[in-house]
Amino acid sequence: MDLNIIFSIVPRLLPTFILGLVALLGLVLQRKTFSEIITGTVKTMAGVIILFCAVDLIGTAVTPISEMFAQIYQYKGAAATADWTAFLANFGFEVVLIMVFGFIVNLILARITKWKYVFLTGHIMFWNAFMVTAALADGGKLSGIPLIVIGSIVLGFILTLLPAMISPFVFKLTGNKDFTIGHSTTIISVIGAYLGKWFGDPKKSTEDSKISDKWSFMKSMTVSTTLVMFVLFIVLGLISGWGWTITTYGAGSTLICIFALFYKAILFGASLTILLTGVRMMLAEITPAFKGLADKVVPNAIPALDCPMIFPYGQNALTIGFPIAVISSMVALVIFGLTGYPYMLLPTIVAAFFDVGPACILANSTGGRRGVIITAIVGGFLMIAFQAAALPFVMNSAAGFVNLYGGNDFGVIAVVVGGIAKLFGF
Repeated sequence: MDLNIIFSIVPRLLPTFILGLVALLGLVLQRKTFSEIITGTVKTMAGVIILFCAVDLIGTAVTPISEMFAQIYQYKGAAATADWTAFLANFGFEVVLIMVFGFIVNLILARITKWKYVFLTGHIMFWNAFMVTAALADGGKLSGIPLIVIGSIVLGFILTLLPAMISPFVFKLTGNKDFTIGHSTTIISVIGAYLGKWFGDPKKSTEDSKISDKWSFMKSMTVSTTLVMFVLFIVLGLISGWGWTITTYGAGSTLICIFALFYKAILFGASLTILLTGVRMMLAEITPAFKGLADKVVPNAIPALDCPMIFPYGQNALTIGFPIAVISSMVALVIFGLTGYPYMLLPTIVAAFFDVGPACILANSTGGRRGVIITAIVGGFLMIAFQAAALPFVMNSAAGFVNLYGGNDFGVIAVVVGGIAKLFGF
């Protein structure tokens, strides 16, 4: 199977059309008018596309942080030699089948068990399927139909249990049971929610922070995130070496460098604003539409959606937690380097935002400002720890992927599924 199709098209095509199909079927089952069906379906799909566009822009905006990390922290240890893209090319057919059949297992479990959660975040479903496949096949003894059957069952349970784990905290945050989260943030978010509960005070929420009129511009999420990112860029640029920074981003000119970094910061703030626009559009359409489908196919089912769905419930928590998580992960990288960890570890900046960020939002609902800060620190460290723990289990398959994206549930899947596979001699 063509790697380009799998890697470039499937992760974006699937969630767009899956959620569009869910909206379409739900509205048809509710016997909505033709106009309402078309409007709800298209706006749901448009919301998904807007969300993905924003995610791409955020990835572009935080690129300087990754580059500065590379300059600050000279990577130690042997690089992961396995080419994960080659593994995906060789096992692409199995990954797609495991994803499809795993989703069917998820629907069956949602129908017959008390866990009424249907995983609808298509791109995360795809990468979960990839990680399950990699963890099972890494030893080289499991392939073909046995791999597909075992992988589908394992993935089905993962797609059911992870939303079930995070759902109590999402329900507390939102005040309703309209949706839960189906994303790679689950383990870190659940840990963050408990940390907030144990060590924080929910009455002292980050969202209730009083700001004087002099600083009222900080009430705007776009402005506050822009300024926070700009300060972070400058601080990391100074630590990286200002000469290197102005050469890399300003062609040797300090003024151009500052403008370039400020542009990246504005891009980040604008991207987050765009992302929330897509979230609101999709949520407004998919929630009522899903009810029609759930009533017929999986009674009382609750959709598990992408993590930005909870961003509107904790914008300040997200803004505060992200830079702290970045700094914490940087410290963790140094610690692992000093302790002689044998493999190369990389900073996961996107995970700091999309995995630790939601954890901070949930921690705020259970533990307020103190919960957010503690969770950001612990979450930043866990991103690197999960990456380090996962590498030995996928060295022949997905090690490079774990380096780039695995400081979250992907890493945990590698450890748990890979550990069980090795236990049974796979």
